[in-house]
Amino acid sequence: MLKYRLKRDRRGVPMFVFEEKAYALLGEFLLAEGRTFGGEMLSFLEKCREQKQPAEFAGNVFRIEVQEDKARVINDLTDKECRVPLADLANVVRDYDELA
Repeated sequence: MLKYRLKRDRRGVPMFVFEEKAYALLGEFLLAEGRTFGGEMLSFLEKCREQKQPAEFAGNVFRIEVQEDKARVINDLTDKECRVPLADLANVVRDYDELA
């Protein structure tokens, strides 16, 4: 399970700050895509967990590539990426979707 703390910006928008620097990109990912695509991403991730087939989801700036039980979150503008277990990503997206 990924550990993070919740912060809010001055407008009340939720921001997740991850304890491990390796997952810092996930905070940017959630800010950029979570409010717009949270429900769709969650459905996509749950479907991937059930079907266990390679798949891809593209948002405005980030995309998710899924292979088996692992996911890569990629910023298409900077090519920065973060690898995360699929179940952990689904949990984080679910948590963010409930707050946004």
